[in-house]
Amino acid sequence: MRRFLHAALILFPLSLQAQFTYTLEDSVLVTSAESNLDLAWAGGLNAPQYNTLDLDHDGKDDLVVYDRMAAKISTFLQQDGRYVYTPAYERFFPTEIINWLLLRDYDCDGRKDIFTGDNFGIRVFRNITPDGGLPAWKHIRFYSGSGMSDAVLYKGSGEIKTNLQMAPDDMPSISDVDGDGDLDIFSISFGSNGTVGYYKNLGMEDHSRCDSLDFKRITAKWGGFVECGCGNFAFDNAACFTGGRPEHAGGKSLLVQDFTHDGIPDILLSEAACNHLWLLENKGTLDAPIINTNVNFPGVTSPNFLYPAAYYEDVDFDGKKDIIVSTNLPSKQINRADPATFIDLARSSWLYKNNGTNIDPSLAFVKNNFLQDAMLEVGDNAVPAFLDYDGDGDYDLFISQNSSDIIYATIQVYENTGSAELPIFTLVDPDYLIFTSLRLYNVKIQFADMDANGSNDLVFTGTSPDDGVTRLYYIPNRASGSANFSLNDRQLITLPALPNNATLVSSENILVVDVNLDRRPDLLYGRTNGTLFYLRNTGGLSFVLETSAYLGLTSSVVRQNIACAVGDLDGDGTVDLVMGDQTGVLRIVSNFRLATQAENASTNILWNPLLGEYESYNLGGRVWPVAVNLFSSARPALVVGNMQGGIYILRHDNEGVLPGDPAIYLGPNPVARQTQRLEVRIDRAATAQIYSITGQAVGRPLYLHGQQTNDVPVASLAPGVYILRVAIGHKSFARRFVVL
Repeated sequence: MRRFLHAALILFPLSLQAQFTYTLEDSVLVTSAESNLDLAWAGGLNAPQYNTLDLDHDGKDDLVVYDRMAAKISTFLQQDGRYVYTPAYERFFPTEIINWLLLRDYDCDGRKDIFTGDNFGIRVFRNITPDGGLPAWKHIRFYSGSGMSDAVLYKGSGEIKTNLQMAPDDMPSISDVDGDGDLDIFSISFGSNGTVGYYKNLGMEDHSRCDSLDFKRITAKWGGFVECGCGNFAFDNAACFTGGRPEHAGGKSLLVQDFTHDGIPDILLSEAACNHLWLLENKGTLDAPIINTNVNFPGVTSPNFLYPAAYYEDVDFDGKKDIIVSTNLPSKQINRADPATFIDLARSSWLYKNNGTNIDPSLAFVKNNFLQDAMLEVGDNAVPAFLDYDGDGDYDLFISQNSSDIIYATIQVYENTGSAELPIFTLVDPDYLIFTSLRLYNVKIQFADMDANGSNDLVFTGTSPDDGVTRLYYIPNRASGSANFSLNDRQLITLPALPNNATLVSSENILVVDVNLDRRPDLLYGRTNGTLFYLRNTGGLSFVLETSAYLGLTSSVVRQNIACAVGDLDGDGTVDLVMGDQTGVLRIVSNFRLATQAENASTNILWNPLLGEYESYNLGGRVWPVAVNLFSSARPALVVGNMQGGIYILRHDNEGVLPGDPAIYLGPNPVARQTQRLEVRIDRAATAQIYSITGQAVGRPLYLHGQQTNDVPVASLAPGVYILRVAIGHKSFARRFVVL
């Protein structure tokens, strides 16, 4: 039934929005280091928090990952001993999830419930999924006094109750530590910075049921210790030496579990400003803990990045819970003066296999890129761009990034070793042009003809760590039908004076596009305050601010750093505008050059097979889209990079099939060489060469964008008859034109 509905929606669109309808494409093969990436298009991971839950009711736990940096849920089904990325389940989780996510069964019904952050403490969502149905949740409100309730968890007894307050950056530990059947909580005592509070659940003791979530604080200083600084603890109820106050007031994560094989709960603790995970062994009991030592955990091959948080889940299908450690930072921190603060976000998911039992774990390091090693993953801020790298007639993939494993940003090149219809991407250059030698970070690339010679140049923004300034550059292409760039050729593009002395910053985005069809490259500039500037080209590489609110996009706190792309997405012969921002949601404006505002932009563009409808979708926090005809179809795909360092392919679900021979339009014909340019429109990407009537090649080879108007310079041609020979694969097609 759902398949029929999907087909019906494609064949009989009910609104303009149906022009922009896509499915997530994950069948395109990607090869790196001579192995296929099974999760290539799963979108990357930065700060993953791991939980398990049976999503599809097959009796096997699946994986639910919340990425704190992107504020995004990712869902992976367990199938035949491996994980399969299945994003259709993600939209069933509450949008209110913030900072952290722990799935725990608090009411003993066999279904895991949601515990998550809130500005005032902890929110709880009860799992009300029907048998065999799709995930569903109910937000639980808590008694806070006579006739009153609140959205967050409370503690206390009788009429005297207060919210169980936590700092937003803290990660609690929630488990049944006393073995009585209900869930207890350990968290950093609010306002203390460095002590751990123990909140006992009295549900079983006072109500003989586990679902009451009735908490009493047993102590605000469990174990009698204070975390004073990185690796510095005060034990036996002593105070820190720094005036009695901890040195660091950043977030802290906890995991309470027996790690020393004696049946007594110990504690794992980390801090946002520190790059170690510490084990504090409990040599006493739960109710009378004795903690007076701390050691790096788990010893050999300990995590070495800021704010490592540990998760205790079975992720390798052997029935034994493993430890996965990842950073819990809300955003990447870059301090190149202190290499210890650097996090390689392509390797931020450290797996320690449990070779013991759940009660008596024995851990062994396996890898530092769990799941990430199977993804197309460049760390963070993956910005895709496409060009025929090798001149073979198909699109190859270029990806820039924030920073590589050597701190500075690079560009990775994946050659299309398949075909124009069935692409296969193979990593051929992990540091294109030795781009790291420029010593820039947060590089964002695109290809555009900046010098009006018919070839695609390399345009990019990048930030210098020396002065913190972000600049716009371009490198002219020495070739036409392929890529031939030299870093020595790069040129600085100077932006005009902007209102309030604004300058380009690293989070902002610029797209090169001819907005007003005057055959000059203009700039659409998405700013941190949510506005979209239109910078009109006045000649050469000079620009003037035409409007500071293009398409009515004024400042907004919920729409920031707009990243744009253009293309004829619906095959109607006009160019559409795609916009992404920090929400991860794409917005499409049809025929943007005639549009006056973006208020009615299409957002429900992605098909959800579980719902049987199109929906908006978080593609990974900040996103960077590009339109490209990956499958030689009548309508291009959208390829979207994100802050998680990954890539998604959105394939048009009514893409159509191109005819065997290309549709080629030349005009005006004849063309006046002094006052006009020859416009070439073709339904697929191709290379071309101009020949004289006697068969001599004239000028450089040309690259023709598919489904776009390409300007071919003719000012240097003598009057006469010429042949434009268009090459697609092993075939060529000739068109005659006249120059006056």
